[in-house]
Amino acid sequence: MLFSGVPRVRLLEEPTPLHRLTRLGEAWGHPRLYIKRDDVMPQALAGNKVRSAEFWFGDALAKSADLILVAGRLPSNQCRVVAAISCILGLECHVIHNGEPSSEPKGNQLLHNLMGVKQIMLGPVSDEERGQHLEAYAAEMLASGRKPCIISDPVLAALGYVRAALELNEQAESKGYDIRHLVICGSAGPTEAGLLWGAALLGRSFTVHTPSVEYPADEIRETTLDICRSISTRLGFTPSVDPAEILVNSDDFLGEGYDIPTAESLQVVRELAALEGIFIESTYNAKVFASLKATLANGEIPKDEGICIFHTGGVPALFGQGERFVHTP
Repeated sequence: MLFSGVPRVRLLEEPTPLHRLTRLGEAWGHPRLYIKRDDVMPQALAGNKVRSAEFWFGDALAKSADLILVAGRLPSNQCRVVAAISCILGLECHVIHNGEPSSEPKGNQLLHNLMGVKQIMLGPVSDEERGQHLEAYAAEMLASGRKPCIISDPVLAALGYVRAALELNEQAESKGYDIRHLVICGSAGPTEAGLLWGAALLGRSFTVHTPSVEYPADEIRETTLDICRSISTRLGFTPSVDPAEILVNSDDFLGEGYDIPTAESLQVVRELAALEGIFIESTYNAKVFASLKATLANGEIPKDEGICIFHTGGVPALFGQGERFVHTP
């Protein structure tokens, strides 16, 4: 078995939905457009990090951890999901944010409040400073007699999307969908690396597109491929297809940077809602959909080649982004 010897907590009993985007495909001129709904899961209002959490928490429980530590920016799917899974498993969780608390909590901050997890707000510090604080805090908790586990291992996180690639392939075959292109958010690396490694493992003619929402394209590519190599080491297996050969990176729709929306990204949020009744937030998925729309408009993908875009969740953040849509048509 591919994952034998890797501790795992089973959180997903059923595959997430895979279906055709009929009206959006018509509007964008591509009849074979599909979506993998990783925003539809039982836990924590769903999202890509639920798949990662299966392996993160398997590791934490194997180490007898009694305190879960996680850090991220305020829109972080990872923080929300880790906090919720901690609650489900009866583990204490402390969330560390590089951000300012709101006097009227909304989005993930509100959800953390409802779950009763401890939140530590560091103010507008860098991600590097946040990481340093996290390590120092973990050392402090360890010295006090706790058994903290920092949730951050990118290779364990990626294993969740290796499984997602295999799951998608089985679904596509059972439904008769001939999918050749996979589109997923390019961000920290583990999610897209797992999907890429899994696609390479299948040995099919997949192309994996990772539009960046956070870092320059060359940086995302280097990080993604480095994690792919680490997956091979962790599992003791190398795909027959080189992941680098099927990876397409782009930062054309990054705009001014992370969590700064573009006119195109705000427009596709409205389009997807109006045509398909599906909601996405403007930090992550909106820029991915905007990139795909432009790719199709440019004719870069033939109309007879099926495309599956992953909805990686994060919808709770949308409810804190209302001001972004006040002046958009």
